[in-house]
Amino acid sequence: MTQRDDFLGGLHYDRVPEAEVGPAPGVVRYPPAGVRSGSARPRVSAWWHVAGFVLGAVAAALGALAWGYALDQLDEVRLRGLVALGLAGLLVGLVSLGKLSPAAPLAAGLAALGGSVLFELGTFPFLPVLRPVFESGGPVLVGVLLVVLSWRRR
Repeated sequence: MTQRDDFLGGLHYDRVPEAEVGPAPGVVRYPPAGVRSGSARPRVSAWWHVAGFVLGAVAAALGALAWGYALDQLDEVRLRGLVALGLAGLLVGLVSLGKLSPAAPLAAGLAALGGSVLFELGTFPFLPVLRPVFESGGPVLVGVLLVVLSWRRR
């Protein structure tokens, strides 16, 4: 099979893995494609997870503010509203990728769900910009999806 014989559906031909000499003469081992022997996963500091958790919560709050501002501005200045919606989507996208930390999607999801519960109970006065966001029920959906995403990554 050659590289031009790529499979349908996006599956591509992997090159032949390099042979590794085994512990005894005449033993040759071929690792799975994309895996190098001896390469351990780098350990991540606990502080990085704490920072990711905090960044996830802050990104969820900023995303909600950008979303509320965008809904407010779509009637008046459409371009400003669209830019704010793009910013909110960018923040949620960065958090959901988990590149900040694996804890960031969990923090953002819990912050969105916690904010929705506080809004429904009426125990905390929300800014007028945030009322349409939480009345729409969108933070509940985003929060549940982010929590499920963070559990799936573990």
